Amino acid sequence: MKGKGSDLGDKSEGRIDVDKPLWSQDTYLGRWMHYAFITDCRTVLVPENKLWEAKKLCEDYKARKEPEGLQRKDIIYAKKLKDSAFHPDNGEFMHVIGRMSFQLPASVTLTAAMLTFYKSAFGMIACQLINQSFNAFVNYTNRNAMSDDPQDTDVIQQAFILATAASCAAALGFRKLFSGRGTLFTRFVPFCAVAAGNMVNLPIMRQREIARGIPIFAKNGDEVCIMKSQMAAVKGISECILTRIIMAAPGMLMIPVITQRMQSYCFYQLRPWITFPVEIGLCTLCLLVTIPSALAIFPQKNSMKSELLKIYPEEYEIFREKMGQRKHLDKVYYNKGL
Repeated sequence: MKGKGSDLGDKSEGRIDVDKPLWSQDTYLGRWMHYAFITDCRTVLVPENKLWEAKKLCEDYKARKEPEGLQRKDIIYAKKLKDSAFHPDNGEFMHVIGRMSFQLPASVTLTAAMLTFYKSAFGMIACQLINQSFNAFVNYTNRNAMSDDPQDTDVIQQAFILATAASCAAALGFRKLFSGRGTLFTRFVPFCAVAAGNMVNLPIMRQREIARGIPIFAKNGDEVCIMKSQMAAVKGISECILTRIIMAAPGMLMIPVITQRMQSYCFYQLRPWITFPVEIGLCTLCLLVTIPSALAIFPQKNSMKSELLKIYPEEYEIFREKMGQRKHLDKVYYNKGL
């Protein structure tokens, strides 16, 4: 129902698709705009009932039953809240800690803590335990939910514990490796620990996708999947790992160099306490840019050459059977998660 005084008419008049990004996902800039839109940390402050109201408004709008007088800016804001708080695959409400919009405040706090307490073994262990627990929760929340099974509860709990323990062990291994190699090298330990942790944590938390495969599609946006592919799952998770490492790299590699240089100035020597607020400020600036920048590297609904399925011969045979006499596809599409 078109509201009186609304600027939301039919598609030609600017009606939006609430199920799709507002910007083209074929370009890096479009993806950057989309992720900057849905990772806005201000959305974590919105009460839960308002988030459900936003979802309901989007559903009503999709069914053309929106309230009279609804403005374009209102439905765009409702879409922003919906996209930030509800899983795109199954529509489930995501816990605030697992949302990508919570990445900025959480990552700033954790990064600053890791860069501050890197000298202490206990501090390092505590920071990594919290960080990898947080990562495990985020990795589960932003999985490809199409591979879910209602009986996976025990597996998820075991994976959470294993992912946290394994990634913490990797972090401590890097600390030992770099110990005694100079102050600057030691300050790079948190980044190496985070990178190693992500390489362990993410595959463990999303192991069900690798074991069962994720749906692949003939066309981008197609709702009917051809089959489930383990190769697509491996590729998608690998892209997510690279994204997370790139997201952390600028802040965790640049900030130690900057603070190291600061130590030579009298201003710093008279005020050593200034290091922590400087690190917080630099972390915030870096992550404001790197979170959408890293997420935008790969489209969420990405593609791969169908020839890659040959890595799993049985999978490729199933693919050929599914395609039958139809034209051979050069590419197939999949949702990599975040």
